[in-house]
Amino acid sequence: MIVHTLIYRFPPEADEDKVRSFFDGLHEITVESGLVSAFGWRPHVRFPIDDHAKGMTATHIAQFSCQDGATLRKFSEKPAVHEFIAKWRAELNYEAAYANHEEMLPSGSGKANTMFHTEHTVTVEAPADVVFAVLADIEGYANLFPPTRESTLLEESKTHQIARLVVDVSGQVQSWVTRRDIDRERRVIAYRQLENAPMIEFMGGEWRALPLDEGRTQLVITHDFAARPTEAVPSREKATELLRAAVDRNSDADLDAVRKESERRAQAVGSPA
Repeated sequence: MIVHTLIYRFPPEADEDKVRSFFDGLHEITVESGLVSAFGWRPHVRFPIDDHAKGMTATHIAQFSCQDGATLRKFSEKPAVHEFIAKWRAELNYEAAYANHEEMLPSGSGKANTMFHTEHTVTVEAPADVVFAVLADIEGYANLFPPTRESTLLEESKTHQIARLVVDVSGQVQSWVTRRDIDRERRVIAYRQLENAPMIEFMGGEWRALPLDEGRTQLVITHDFAARPTEAVPSREKATELLRAAVDRNSDADLDAVRKESERRAQAVGSPA
């Protein structure tokens, strides 16, 4: 098996929806070719040192697998692939690098893990600034989200937060540390677990408060995640099944909680004294 790893750097002004459309199109063209056995992508996990790094620091990474080098070459020579690249390079003006390599296995595992991406959304009858204020108040999460028992802020600046969360997950109390990078201008909070909860190999994503008009907001939460087996759930497939179900269930509940609190605050501000 040959893995083709792609490193992308999109310019800061690149439209986020267009970037997502790019990866959706890349996924489609790889899978429909019949030559690619697996495809996945995710955002770069950013650290403060990235501001001073030499060379190109990625904004996103993608990988797909082919049976062998000949199959990868056949895919890369398809006219549709060249047309796709030319179209999106002109539209997004991105930089890219790649490497072909043998499949690498995680330490202690007999098989490679799979990264999943989900996106859930809801329309909120409140201004985007109100919704973002609810999202940014991580110390209030214990009151906002019923499963969250504690939310302790460990570190904070204007552009990031690090907090420990204690959460009831399906009847089991679990704790993890999360980092949140805050873009107040775009009203986006990118999060990732620094200290993972059990059964989680990786967990990250974004909260987005996208204004529809002065009084309505499209609230979006995305997850990029991979499961790992535990003593209680030794099967990776079962762990993945449980984690995917939990992400879907919790995303809907979290969106609804943020929606209700945002609308409550908006109504309170608009009510006569």
